[in-house]
Amino acid sequence: MLAAPDRALQGRRFRPDLEGLRGVAILLVLLCHARVPGAGAGFVGVDVFFVLSGFLITGLLTGEAERTGRIGLRPFYARRARRILPAAIVVLASTLLAAQLVLSPLDVPRVADDVLAASLSVANVRFALGGIDYFAPVTASPVLHYWSLAVEEQFYLLWPAMLLLATRVRRPRLAMFGLMAAILAGSIVLCIALTATNGPWAYYSLPTRAWQLAAGGLLALAAPSLSRMPQPLASVVGWAGVGLLGASLVIIDPTTAYPGMIALLPTLAATALIASGGGAGSPGRIVLGRAPLRWLGRISYSLYLWHWPILVLGPVALGVTDPDEIGPDLVLAAGLVLLAVGLAALTWRIVEEPIRRGRLVPRERGRMRGFALAGVAVTIVVIGSTVFGAVAQRDIAAAAAFDGEEDPAAMAPSVMPRPPRSARPTSTPAASVASTTDPSLPPTSAPTVAPTPTVAPSAPPSPRTEGPVPRGLRPTLGNARSDVDPLVADGCGLSLAGSRPPACVYGDAQGTVTVALVGDSHAAHWFPAFEVLAKQRGWRLVPLTKHSCVFVDLPIWSPDLQREYRSCEDWREQVIDRLREIEPDLVVIASNRWLPVMADRDNEPERQGVAMARLIERIPATVAIIVDTPRSGVDVPACLVQHRDAIERCTTPRAAALTWRHLRRETEAARLSGATIIDLTSAVCPTDPCPPIIGKMLVYSDHHHLTATFVASLAPVLEQALPDLDPR
Repeated sequence: MLAAPDRALQGRRFRPDLEGLRGVAILLVLLCHARVPGAGAGFVGVDVFFVLSGFLITGLLTGEAERTGRIGLRPFYARRARRILPAAIVVLASTLLAAQLVLSPLDVPRVADDVLAASLSVANVRFALGGIDYFAPVTASPVLHYWSLAVEEQFYLLWPAMLLLATRVRRPRLAMFGLMAAILAGSIVLCIALTATNGPWAYYSLPTRAWQLAAGGLLALAAPSLSRMPQPLASVVGWAGVGLLGASLVIIDPTTAYPGMIALLPTLAATALIASGGGAGSPGRIVLGRAPLRWLGRISYSLYLWHWPILVLGPVALGVTDPDEIGPDLVLAAGLVLLAVGLAALTWRIVEEPIRRGRLVPRERGRMRGFALAGVAVTIVVIGSTVFGAVAQRDIAAAAAFDGEEDPAAMAPSVMPRPPRSARPTSTPAASVASTTDPSLPPTSAPTVAPTPTVAPSAPPSPRTEGPVPRGLRPTLGNARSDVDPLVADGCGLSLAGSRPPACVYGDAQGTVTVALVGDSHAAHWFPAFEVLAKQRGWRLVPLTKHSCVFVDLPIWSPDLQREYRSCEDWREQVIDRLREIEPDLVVIASNRWLPVMADRDNEPERQGVAMARLIERIPATVAIIVDTPRSGVDVPACLVQHRDAIERCTTPRAAALTWRHLRRETEAARLSGATIIDLTSAVCPTDPCPPIIGKMLVYSDHHHLTATFVASLAPVLEQALPDLDPR
């Protein structure tokens, strides 16, 4: 894909416009990944690369077949290995070393496994199996971009053999055309179907991307006819391609269901630009043939390899790790991009070119030697990733003290019989609810405050604010990242993309009491406690969550999309429609207190409370609002791995954990709407400073999301705080 065939192998007539088109494609990807405002759809540059690859590789293979009557598989694979592997292995090895230096040991095993998959050309399969959303607002793998290289390498493995079979029939060119047309048709149907049902597989897999490669292949077969196209018509076709590419950048964004049918836009754009050639008046001559774009095109492969790990690991190495920045640091991003360009140019000059031209390994006499060297290089990366992952796992195991792990059954959360409301105490030192009633308001305007939750009968677990990490920690530090709610993984919660809430029901689907959980990821992380209660009490539990989408009637900004979060606004309206449809007995709303608003005046918590109340008043049910979770000042699991003998290094002062916004939005929303406020702050942060561990349970999975294990243990506390839920 990104590594084009050698100039001598691109045909008798070298086309500078194609080199420039590669430059445009990598520029789009760079702007997108650097989070430059307005470039959110730059990922379509990869689609352009797919079409280019199909065109160039098919042209090379069919040309050889027509000249010699055969396709030499061994020379082809040798050339591809020579072109792709050296730079890819250098960047993988460098990324692995950098990750070891800058990341927490907690994250190194995941990166090592990703590097292992990338070195074996199955990164796309790994990310698809893991259900990784390419656009999700989470910490990305520094080798996530190798998914497209894996697609290319799988294409290189299969495509020549398929074309070789076509050369064995009487009319090979017609057979090739039919083969590619069939692949294109079948692949695009599969792509559209999977985009609607399984986004990761649609995005990452070769079968759902083969149609773009086949489109380039068909273009290569049609090249003789296209070369006879009148120049005025060719220019019109080329500028139409420019228009289609521009439309892609306007219409498509990370919330678009992709690839799907909409991927036709960049695919047709690339097809038109390639078909138009580089004649007078065409974009190939006027734009793509310019020296700066051609230079970017020459180094595009190395630049693609380098830019992503630098953009992912660079901010971590520099200590810029705050995920709540409203916008990107464009100065930092520009500096990192320039670093990637410099490394790419250096890699092109001292790795790509010498090996491609046979200066280091002779082309013909050293073919087998080249294969052997490639195998050795891949083996070194495989061994290195395995060793680094094992060492990191050892460190994590030491921090978690697995050798003293207790019986999980002894630590399982239990839901005690629910006492009558009159029997519930109004205050306990273990978990008290701060009063949210504003004394300046008349009694009739005061928000309803849920009774103080209590941890039933047994003594509450002790918070740990100093000393070593206890043995038997649950979840273990090694599992902390994955100990989260299952909603997105189950297809029952939305990430950035989509606005239609999935129709999912947990607990008892026929239950007489329906509870809906509404909000962003801070609502979703309370789901494990609600699920425990739903199973025990026979509730019908309906989750309605979307990442980064706070339930307020205000336009908000998405740092991940670098634009207004319009799908969030659509989602809120559809949630209200769904609530009116299911008529729940109780709706529980929870949201991150941090809200990146579009207008500065909307930054006031009270104004946000008014906007939340507007939505609540449209909900036909009793409503409760959970006060947002205390926020840790550190990434708790990563901190504990690094300071396993000093928990105190991973605590957060209570004032910093709550911030000045604590309760203000919820108080105003409850005052205006009559909703109940549920404040479980003292169950999460019972001491000052807030502990990272309570009992033997890890509280946080990062710095602001709770672990599913800990949340499930709070089910009795949560139930005590909920309004009455008597069946109809």
